[in-house]
Amino acid sequence: MSSEDTNYTAHFFGPELIQKGLSANLIKAPIYLDGALVAPASGTVSVFNASNTAVIDAASVTITDSVAQYSIASASVASRSLEDDWMVEWTLAMPDGVSHVFRRTAALVRRRLYPVITDVDLIALHSDLAALRPATITSYQDYINMAWRDIIDLLREAGNFPQLVMSPTSLRRVHIYLTLELIARDFSTSFGEGSKWDLLADTYAAKFEGAFGRLNFVYDSDDDGDRDADRRAAVASIWLGIGTNRRGGTWPR
Repeated sequence: MSSEDTNYTAHFFGPELIQKGLSANLIKAPIYLDGALVAPASGTVSVFNASNTAVIDAASVTITDSVAQYSIASASVASRSLEDDWMVEWTLAMPDGVSHVFRRTAALVRRRLYPVITDVDLIALHSDLAALRPATITSYQDYINMAWRDIIDLLREAGNFPQLVMSPTSLRRVHIYLTLELIARDFSTSFGEGSKWDLLADTYAAKFEGAFGRLNFVYDSDDDGDRDADRRAAVASIWLGIGTNRRGGTWPR
């Protein structure tokens, strides 16, 4: 891409986890410009394994609701070994007349890790959340998703593969705390400094950081489908007290 080409944004979250054994894995490439989805005219997608061998080679994509997508059939990955370091490469003909290439790291996995909370958990702690939600927002799912993405990023940065976590409910507390921090931080912009929500944002930030520092879970380190004998800590003990949190203090608190 030259410096004159349009700077589209591929809205990807983390690696593309292709789950072995599913009848099909639907993968998507949402492309944005100026805050809005931009539909490609056409395109192809290729999927490469860790040895850079094409598992899917320039297959034609479909455009649905302005998003390029492709369904990976189970037979395409049935004989492949579970591994990280895969790559998905989208070549999309965009409205600027240029075919842009968007890459996303990927992995072939036994299972995915899914979010562990919903609105019910949040409202159980703060019943006023049900009334405070704007009429244009039907749920707090966007906050739940954003918190989950941050947690997954933190796990990976600490050397943990989320797809190898075998006790998803171990993440429930940190997921609740971070989601409530995000909601309270957003509400505090309307209610003002020193408001209940401003104070709650800092309270839940501290709760999250402390809980994440103590977090441990059942893990499958060799990816054989069986749990390890011992639980695994999310954060190595050598990290404790030496980082900086999102507010500039020590992390975890």
